[in-house]
Amino acid sequence: MLVGRYRPTTVGLVIAVGIILAGGLSGCRRPERQGTLWWFTWTPAEEYALNQRLAAQFEREHPGVKVRLTNDPSQQAMQKLQVTLSAGAAPDLMSIHGAFFVPFATAGALLDITERAEQDAEFKLSDFYPGLLDLCRVEGRLYSIPRYASVYSMFYNKTLFDRAGVPYPGSGPSWTWDDFRSTAKALTKDENADGVPEQYGCAIDFWGARIYPWVWQNGGQVISPDKKRAMLSSPATQEALQFLVDLKAKDKVAPQSVEDERRGSKELFKMGRVAMYMSGPWDVQEFERMPDLVWDVAPLPQKKQKASLLGTENYAIGAKTKMPDQAWALLKFLLSPEVQKTVAEEIGKMPSRISVAEGPFLAQKVGYNRRVFVEALAYGKMPPNIPGWNEVLDIMQRALDAIWQGKASVSEATKQADREINEVLLRWQTQKNGQAGRGSQK
Repeated sequence: MLVGRYRPTTVGLVIAVGIILAGGLSGCRRPERQGTLWWFTWTPAEEYALNQRLAAQFEREHPGVKVRLTNDPSQQAMQKLQVTLSAGAAPDLMSIHGAFFVPFATAGALLDITERAEQDAEFKLSDFYPGLLDLCRVEGRLYSIPRYASVYSMFYNKTLFDRAGVPYPGSGPSWTWDDFRSTAKALTKDENADGVPEQYGCAIDFWGARIYPWVWQNGGQVISPDKKRAMLSSPATQEALQFLVDLKAKDKVAPQSVEDERRGSKELFKMGRVAMYMSGPWDVQEFERMPDLVWDVAPLPQKKQKASLLGTENYAIGAKTKMPDQAWALLKFLLSPEVQKTVAEEIGKMPSRISVAEGPFLAQKVGYNRRVFVEALAYGKMPPNIPGWNEVLDIMQRALDAIWQGKASVSEATKQADREINEVLLRWQTQKNGQAGRGSQK
């Protein structure tokens, strides 16, 4: 799951498409069939321009195969793609936000590419980070490949730190929650003493995936590892949530944020009004275009352990493609070491291939510490994701909003949320067992 641009909302999860297991393994041979491939993306203009060049290069290297590239840069791109899939008009190759991958795969919209990926010697599946590949599997089968890597880290405004004479995050002997809190206090400024700081030490996005790293750092969980039981009300999870709430309500080092202000934290950071902001590689391009913003990136603080959230954006082949060999060839080309190196150098995207991330990506001279992102992949954790996870997210978010807005205590809200989430998990498990039972009778 890519952890940046989208906060998933409840969407219909039944996609009326059939699974067509078309074509045999392509191996290393070049596909000979002619035709046009539909490639769908949801990128900013700069990346779209690069993708147009890549499509042209692929066409030159594969005579007879044309690529029709369509791009939707809007925040509703995945919802629109879902409507397209529901109508049975699937792209041959599509870029998918990680949060939508499992629903698409379980609905039969994506081609199972397990054998292609494992048996194609040219592709070298072992060169991709294992944790990212795990995000691309459903029931052990591979339905997509990570095109980018994503991990949360801590962006910080160097100018504000220098002005206050405060050491940069993670530069001292320790970088714990206590260090984070004391640093945030030192960087919060209320010059006119009106109770509303002009400058905040940190910003806390109290929603969805943004809370997971804090919970994991304290040894907590959102749901149990077997995905059968909600754990928001567990002591470790409650303690992590209370820590975040206290930064805003008690220490007053973080601004208030509500439903319609979820992008406000980044805007405050860009304006120089927030010193520390948790985000990931997807924000790098935007920050680099702001010459007055002097920033760098540090690891997230830790409590009982280091933890961050692994995320990805995937390339998947449509289950209904009539050109599976050509679609696989396009996927291979776009995820080749050469193309990943080009994408990293030109637009700063973090590669999903180990050889590129730990080679050219780290070697390239840039104005920030890329090593923080790469090292975080070692302790990043997979987000909980099941076919009905969006319903769980909605329940969880109602509880988080109530807590953040002071309408309910951490204890009250998480206990109620756990009761509601457990009903969803039980229903999902019952449906899963029923499907397995019917399958065994065939």
